[in-house]
Amino acid sequence: MNRLVIGILTAFITGLVFADLPNDPNNVVEKLPASYPDTWIYAHDTNFFALADGKVVVVDVAAENKNYKGSVGVGQFGSFLPSSTRSELYAAETFYSRRLRGERTDVITIYDKVNLAPIDEIVLPGGKRGQLVTYENTLQFLNNEKFLLLFNFSPASSVTVIDIDKRKIVEEVQIPGCSMIYPTAKLSFASLCSDDLMLVSYLDKKGKVKSQKRTKKFFSGDDDPLFAFNAMIGNVAYFPSYNAQVQPVDLSSKTPKILKGWSLLSDKDKSEKWRPGGWQIITAHESGQLFVLMHKDGYNGSHKDGGSEVWVFDVKSKKRLNRFVLKEWGVSIAVTKGDDPYLVVTNGNYDLDVYSAKDGSWIRVIGGKAFEMPMMLHAAK
Repeated sequence: MNRLVIGILTAFITGLVFADLPNDPNNVVEKLPASYPDTWIYAHDTNFFALADGKVVVVDVAAENKNYKGSVGVGQFGSFLPSSTRSELYAAETFYSRRLRGERTDVITIYDKVNLAPIDEIVLPGGKRGQLVTYENTLQFLNNEKFLLLFNFSPASSVTVIDIDKRKIVEEVQIPGCSMIYPTAKLSFASLCSDDLMLVSYLDKKGKVKSQKRTKKFFSGDDDPLFAFNAMIGNVAYFPSYNAQVQPVDLSSKTPKILKGWSLLSDKDKSEKWRPGGWQIITAHESGQLFVLMHKDGYNGSHKDGGSEVWVFDVKSKKRLNRFVLKEWGVSIAVTKGDDPYLVVTNGNYDLDVYSAKDGSWIRVIGGKAFEMPMMLHAAK
């Protein structure tokens, strides 16, 4: 009898509870602002476990919860670039007709920043888009974001020039023996080359190549190679080397100006064999500070090992201002913009550790299943 009464009461109470639940709304679409706050970043998830399902996740690193704001697909070793002059995001992607095999199609997918929905695409001919672990300089703007430049590797290297307003390919610039895209002035770009210099390509107003010119040699790929990653402060690109040198290059004029390099290391640092390492190993804040991911006991080949510390340098004095000991081993780093910046570190677990960029204090970790391998981090634009 007692069991029967309990069962009836349970059914009655359960019915009351579920009867009070409101109906779930349908077709609700949240919108993001057209201009993102300084505390937001784009975490580019290359997703080695399922390369066709790579994506870029929009994350608010300042929020205590609800950090995830949305994502866009960037498949198969894709490249990604947010616009700062229009409410658009650009992704260079590759698809196959049978998902992982079959006919290949390369495209530039254009997303709207507000609802993260695809609004257009530009089909890229030839199956030559460079597929590699994401670099910032495989997709770049030129001419006040009128042109979009895409790095190709087939294995010949070239750069496709796309008119964004017309959604049309206008040129393919051959850059033999060179790689990456570093915009210089208004209508030119440089590429790092295997013979220790830069090749500069000059375009006309329609995006057609006019001429090319090589700089003088300014580093040694055999003795101390430069990382292809760089950090920009104003118009100066700062390239770290494997042996912890910094090579500044002024990109403000048509022809890059090679500035005097300097070392990240003191004599004590050298004796302890500190070196930069990881994937996205260098970032910068507009105040004139460089942040470099560093590891101790470096050796020939440790340039991808990541780091236990982030060192902060003032580029005017060329002096180290601080060294932040990381809570977890770091792989990639980025600094947000604004007066109260955050240092964001992809750690060895492929979660995001968030620190104060002023004093290096650890604030929070952002993880879960929002992303698998956020190898590249972009400050919001």
